[in-house]
Amino acid sequence: MKINIFYLLSKLFLILISLISIFTTLSFFRENIGVNSLYIAISFLLIGLLLQLKKLNKPIRLLFNIIILPLLTYLIFNYTYSLILLDDFNFINKNISNSIEVAFLIIFYFIPSFFIMIFYKYEILTLNKNKDVAVPEIITFVFQFLLFAIPSFIVLSFVFDLELTSLLAAGGIVFAAIALSLQSSLSDLIKGIFVNIERPFSINDWITVNDKTGYVENITWRSTRIRTFENTEVIIPNEIVADSILTNWSKQDKEKMSEGFHIFNKIYFHPSHDPENISKLLYNALKKTKPADGREQLDLQWVRFIGVNEFGLEFVVAFDCTKRILKNSQQTQVMMEIHKTLKHAGIQMSSGKLYASLEKDIGLEALDTHRDETHYEKRKTGEFNPYNESIKNKVLLEKIPIFMSLSDNDLEEISENAERVHFEKDDYIIKQNDKGDSLYVINDGVVSVYLDNENNEKVFLAKLGVSDYIGEGSLLTGEPRSANVIAETPCIVIKVSKEIIKDIFAKNPDVYDYVADILAQRKIKLNMKKNESEKSQNDTKNITQDIKKAIMNFLS
Repeated sequence: MKINIFYLLSKLFLILISLISIFTTLSFFRENIGVNSLYIAISFLLIGLLLQLKKLNKPIRLLFNIIILPLLTYLIFNYTYSLILLDDFNFINKNISNSIEVAFLIIFYFIPSFFIMIFYKYEILTLNKNKDVAVPEIITFVFQFLLFAIPSFIVLSFVFDLELTSLLAAGGIVFAAIALSLQSSLSDLIKGIFVNIERPFSINDWITVNDKTGYVENITWRSTRIRTFENTEVIIPNEIVADSILTNWSKQDKEKMSEGFHIFNKIYFHPSHDPENISKLLYNALKKTKPADGREQLDLQWVRFIGVNEFGLEFVVAFDCTKRILKNSQQTQVMMEIHKTLKHAGIQMSSGKLYASLEKDIGLEALDTHRDETHYEKRKTGEFNPYNESIKNKVLLEKIPIFMSLSDNDLEEISENAERVHFEKDDYIIKQNDKGDSLYVINDGVVSVYLDNENNEKVFLAKLGVSDYIGEGSLLTGEPRSANVIAETPCIVIKVSKEIIKDIFAKNPDVYDYVADILAQRKIKLNMKKNESEKSQNDTKNITQDIKKAIMNFLS
């Protein structure tokens, strides 16, 4: 905890004045008991108010600090002065009397500075501790210097009768010599003053100066301290701060633009692709991305086709982020979602100039994520994105966990009998509590999942996109729909009904345990969203057994 010496001395001097007044008044107490009692009471009142001033509420504190306390101080000060010097205090000789008179005159000129210092401490420094914008130390130093330098010059001139002209001239020569030897430090000091006056950033703001990014910990008259992502402290001279291009990540215009700052990424594709369809895929990826700060969706979802260059088709995607510390996480989530969406459509982002040749990594074979010509079929409509619409049903269904243990023949049978259904924007794909016996796999588009809780409030659960699936509980157990699913964009979904899988599951009894465990895990997550308590491992096993029985009964 820093102690402000000017504030401490100001308060001590004011209390000392009151104590001297009490002592002096007591010495003359018998001569005028009524008046002396009044001044002793005023002195004690002054001491009590000075000690308790901070605890008063602001309007009363301002009234006492600006008007009442200065008047009371000058009142007892003048009375004490009259008792000691004008009434011939009997045990003071002439030399001591002159010294006391000089001391009284000096204190007389400094009393306003004492109260202004207390005001500055309580109303500016102390009350700004909990605010984002703190008073810079350089401003406090300059203020305090001037606050006590001005009465000091007055005392030198009027009390000691010194010629200020010669004193200031000599001081100027000394100052010039010091300034010449400390030219670099003074440059930092002056630029630090301008940095503090202009205030391009405040304490706790995230800034970038040259290649250094971090949040501001302190601003002094010579340097600015920032804390970087590496948890290191970087001290930047104010001369560099003043002369550099500075980025302040914490100052955003929420009214004219979206909340948070904007991030722009360039992405390139093979020039044979259709820019319009690529734009839709990128937009759907942004629509589905979950913000790193916990918001329901990104406020800024921006895609632009710029043109063609040596890297291929050039696109720019932009999105927002509310906190600088989350920038890398947000950027990662967006690019991961874009990669997932493009991978589903069988599209690769260009990794370099088009004439560059890259050998395929052998390890990619283990991922089984790349599209080839056998994964596509002829388009059945022209309404949706051709990349996603042309993907065969089997390619999507074989990635669904509840179908992974089935044979190729069984998957082929389910795929041939599955139905493709189109939904427009804002259509309900599933309504909570409705009866259902079908599963939906998203082939194109983005959907939102909401839950109606007991208070009839909509609780956002998730955004889903290509290759995600919904409704597996109703398909396998016939239970009512557990949530609402609404199309955020035009969608194509693959509908798999009970009648399609009933006979296939009957031929594969081992699949019940596997599927029941998957459904149990998803049900527990849904229950947690409903603010229910977490289930233990025993509860999970019980739910799995219950679901297994429900599946067998429903499909039989």
